[in-house]
Amino acid sequence: MDAEQLKKIFDIPARFIDVSVQQVESNSIVLKDGVAREVSSGEIFGVGVRVLDKTWGFVSSNSLEDIHALAEKACRIARNGEKIEFAGSEAVEDRVKTIPKINPFDADMEEKKEILHRAERVAQDYREVVSTSLAYSDSKINSLYLNSEGSRIEAEYTRVTFFSSVFAKKNGNVQVGFERLGSVAGLEALQNAADAAKAASERAIRLLDAGEAPSGNFKVILDPKLAGVFIHEALGHAVEADHVIQGESILDGKLEQQIGSELVTVYDDAALENSFGFYFYDSEGTRGKKKTLLENGILKTYLHSRETSAKLKQENTGNARAQGFGYQPIVRMSNTYIEPRDFSFEEILEDIKYGVYLKGSKGGEVDTVRGVFQFSAEEGFLIENGEITKPIKDVALSGKTLEILKSIDAVGSDFGLHIGFCGKAAQLVPVSDGGATIRTFATVGGTK
Repeated sequence: MDAEQLKKIFDIPARFIDVSVQQVESNSIVLKDGVAREVSSGEIFGVGVRVLDKTWGFVSSNSLEDIHALAEKACRIARNGEKIEFAGSEAVEDRVKTIPKINPFDADMEEKKEILHRAERVAQDYREVVSTSLAYSDSKINSLYLNSEGSRIEAEYTRVTFFSSVFAKKNGNVQVGFERLGSVAGLEALQNAADAAKAASERAIRLLDAGEAPSGNFKVILDPKLAGVFIHEALGHAVEADHVIQGESILDGKLEQQIGSELVTVYDDAALENSFGFYFYDSEGTRGKKKTLLENGILKTYLHSRETSAKLKQENTGNARAQGFGYQPIVRMSNTYIEPRDFSFEEILEDIKYGVYLKGSKGGEVDTVRGVFQFSAEEGFLIENGEITKPIKDVALSGKTLEILKSIDAVGSDFGLHIGFCGKAAQLVPVSDGGATIRTFATVGGTK
């Protein structure tokens, strides 16, 4: 990457300019019922340029040859509109790299297929399992970030993922179980792929005999996966400062206020090593770090880019992320989780006379303006007299964000992170969410 040639873009008269260059290598395999249905490899190269004068101008290209002319076009666009506030920053020069223990780019495609085949054999070792769909992917991203303040950051990231969907059938009833693994790491992060496929099989089989969900307001226990989805969707998006500025967050004006239980502390941590949402620097060259969103129930910060931090006159948290060179950075989460406390699972269970234990998430909807949500759990169980009893399926959880946060009266000592791709403004970025098991009070009902 010819950095000196790219720096000529900074001669264009503008308030601020930055350049993001990326080269991405990737591989993917899809295994359907033991047969490799799709095996692909690819490379993508491109550059994106942001120009800030009054407002933003943005261009991208798969070639460096015409990028200077495109940047001039972006500058002409940026001279129109209302002036945007933007926080200055000191120049950063750095070269960073993740170092996988087992580099997937040193392994051939057959070795990667074998990860899926081993998982498929385990998943199929149940007579009720009728179909499996397993997927592997890896990527290596080499990036160069330059800006007109003098920053130059070279970075390399290696990421791997594994997805499993297992279908079980009994008496005409078909159910599916899901599991996924992933990390900014190497193949070592997928050493438990077979165990994940086994867990997906066992969940699908449990659901075959599961009953219908009760309806009403109950004490509910959320496992780390569903608790993490709740925190990500209902709280995390509401603390993204662009939502706050646009009047789309129930948490507008609530900094330093008690919005949740004193038991609840929540972090967003981009620096969490080997996590799926890890990054050294965000897409504006700001160092990724650990931020406290809630501290003992008190709202401590919003998540910021350089633009939103200037607008609200608050510290930049380094949460400006772009899906790739062809996208502009927007405020995004990284790894968002609930800090564990000291409750054992038995203690969380013991004083519930009748309630519901919910595990995993099949998605849902959140309204950050009104502060309401609805999620569907992957599976659930009735709790009767302090014990887990009957499995239930097609369970929906709904409520008001602040009421649920304030009703949390137990936080477990366990910890788990679960991977995903968060969508916002037509962009997807890798994230993790999770933390500890929690107990709260919510509305439960069936999804059918």
